[in-house]
Amino acid sequence: MSQSSDPQQPDPVRPGIISGVIAIALIASVVGLAANSIRDHGSINFSRNYFKKLPVVTDTTEQAQPTTDSETGEAPAPDDGIQRLSFEEAHDNFITGEEEYESTGESIYLFVDARVRDQYEEGHIPGAVWLYHYESENLIDELRPELELAFFIIIYCNGGDCEDSIHLATDLMSLYGLPGENIFVYEGGLDEWVENEMPIVSGSDRR
Repeated sequence: MSQSSDPQQPDPVRPGIISGVIAIALIASVVGLAANSIRDHGSINFSRNYFKKLPVVTDTTEQAQPTTDSETGEAPAPDDGIQRLSFEEAHDNFITGEEEYESTGESIYLFVDARVRDQYEEGHIPGAVWLYHYESENLIDELRPELELAFFIIIYCNGGDCEDSIHLATDLMSLYGLPGENIFVYEGGLDEWVENEMPIVSGSDRR
């Protein structure tokens, strides 16, 4: 008795896999075409930089301050809380103070020479006391009563690049407690004073 064989049946799984692959390929093609259609040139340019850097934004709130006043053409006043006097103002205060001293023997105007002792004795503004900035700790006690009585304390040095008057003015306010509204710096200094042919006194005497 011979054994008969069954005819070979097709595998039902393979057609399902093939159709799934075809469906995925079709979907991918549609998505790719749609993406390319919305681009500028219809295709992806692989040499193009799609991630350009944004421009750097700088803070413009802090801008350089002008070196001169737009109206006067002069340098703006320093913002250090110290009042400055021009030659004309120093001159007027000197004249008023000397007239007051001649009438009463005292004055609310006090000139202060912030230079070294040798320079003070070579020549100083009449009536000025000597108070060198770097020796102020040793000199302040003797001069404090007169400084506290003065309403106009006018400090000077040589002028120009000399900053001893500025340093002394700062110390009188911050270290020795004198009111800032009474303290002034004559920036032109003795050089400008002499250039304008104003009187000076030599030696250790104030007048």
